[in-house]
Amino acid sequence: MKIAIATSPEGAVFHGHFTHAPIFRIYQYENGKLQLVEERKNPLGDAPDLDAGEGHHHHHHHMHGIAKYRWLREKVLPDVDVVLAGGACQTSYMYFTSEGVKLLFTEPVEVDMLTRYIEENPKEFEDALRESA
Repeated sequence: MKIAIATSPEGAVFHGHFTHAPIFRIYQYENGKLQLVEERKNPLGDAPDLDAGEGHHHHHHHMHGIAKYRWLREKVLPDVDVVLAGGACQTSYMYFTSEGVKLLFTEPVEVDMLTRYIEENPKEFEDALRESA
């Protein structure tokens, strides 16, 4: 199973909407162990979050809504089964789960601490995956 962790440049779980995380760390999860496969830069990490409702900016040349989530799924996270993140909006949650991706949310802890916790508690992690949408 492939897991993407929405990551800040400082190496913590990205605190905001996962689609705007600048980096996704991609892990392979097997037999209770995580192996880092790669880090993927997210071009949406540099784009304004037009879905957040901040201000009244109408930049029609930027993607938002379903088009943005579809683009992220197809171009950045096409092979991912699970996303671990600090947050999401309802629309992104609905889109990704309709694509078969499980989303789990956590506090913005250091990614290394999170991966260590998962490896030390694989049953708890796998139970959370089973219970998620």
